[in-house]
Amino acid sequence: MDVRLIGIVAIGGALGAVLRYSIPSLLPVNYGLSNTIIINLIGSLLLGILFGAISAGLDIGEETTLLIGTGILGAFTTMSTFALESIELLRENELMAVMYIFISVFGSIFLAFLGYSIMDNLVQ
Repeated sequence: MDVRLIGIVAIGGALGAVLRYSIPSLLPVNYGLSNTIIINLIGSLLLGILFGAISAGLDIGEETTLLIGTGILGAFTTMSTFALESIELLRENELMAVMYIFISVFGSIFLAFLGYSIMDNLVQ
C-alpha cells in the first residue's frame, strides 16, 4: 500500500465526514425528508459525475479519484444510517419505510446514472 494514497483518502474522508455532519444544520428543520436521503442522493449524483467524466476520457488522476470518490464521497454518504433508519421506520410505519427504502435505493441509482450520463455526454 502507498502511504501517500492512504493519506489522500484520509484527508478526503475527514472532509466528507465534516460535510456529512454539517448538512443537517444547513437544511430547514421540517422539510419532510430524511437528511440521510438527501446526503445519499447528492453523493450518488456526484460520484456518477466523477466516474462519467473519467469514462468520457477526462484526465482525472488516481489521487483525485481517491480524494473525491473514496475519501470525500465515501465518508459523506452513509449506508449504515440508511439501514438503521429503515429499521426504525419499519417499526413505526411500514408504508413510509417502503417509500424511504425505494427512494434511497432507486433514487441513488438513478442519480448516479444521470450524473454519469451527463458527464459522459458533455465531455465527449
